[in-house]
Amino acid sequence: MPELSPKSLKCPICMRDFESQLVIGYRVGEKEADFCPRYLDGNPLPSFLHVCPACGFVGFEADYRAKLEPEKVESVKRVLAGLAWQENQVLGGPERYRRAALIGMYWGKKSAQIADLYLQATWCSRMDGEPEAEERGARKKAVKYFELALASEEFSDVDTPVVHYLLGELYRRLGDAGKARQHFSSLDNFQNVDKWLMEWRDKQAALLK
Repeated sequence: MPELSPKSLKCPICMRDFESQLVIGYRVGEKEADFCPRYLDGNPLPSFLHVCPACGFVGFEADYRAKLEPEKVESVKRVLAGLAWQENQVLGGPERYRRAALIGMYWGKKSAQIADLYLQATWCSRMDGEPEAEERGARKKAVKYFELALASEEFSDVDTPVVHYLLGELYRRLGDAGKARQHFSSLDNFQNVDKWLMEWRDKQAALLK
């Protein structure tokens, strides 16, 4: 199991104080083609997101320390009011990331951050053995927000080729060979792309029909 440490948190939305746990240690083996880690001691991803037992707010530890403007607090409250919630409800990893992504939209997070949350939701779905429809739905949303982030130039020059590769792989998994090839081919437009990334691109592009 991942190594955890107790942590006291205060919800930035309802101001409830509660106890959670921080991940302080875990081990990763290999990664899958969409960067999904293969953890050696159990999946730590759910524990990176903390759930307020009172209102159901889901966020990273840093989100609980954030100072939000009153209008953003009200915006998040409206989102939470539309989600089914019972006090002390337990949320699995995939649902934590899906909810965190939805909350992030009204929180005002960047598209790249929302995309990453949906991507990690797909990883948790796979690890938990959820129906393919759940993983596919989150994958579609990850693609949408990664593309919005690219259009807004949210990524550094170093990270942009990686994002094009990832979009190619996500489109491949969604069965859209045309868009997968488009993003895979985009790597040829960049200089000094890491060798490992080009090798992964070539391997995954060869799987397209």
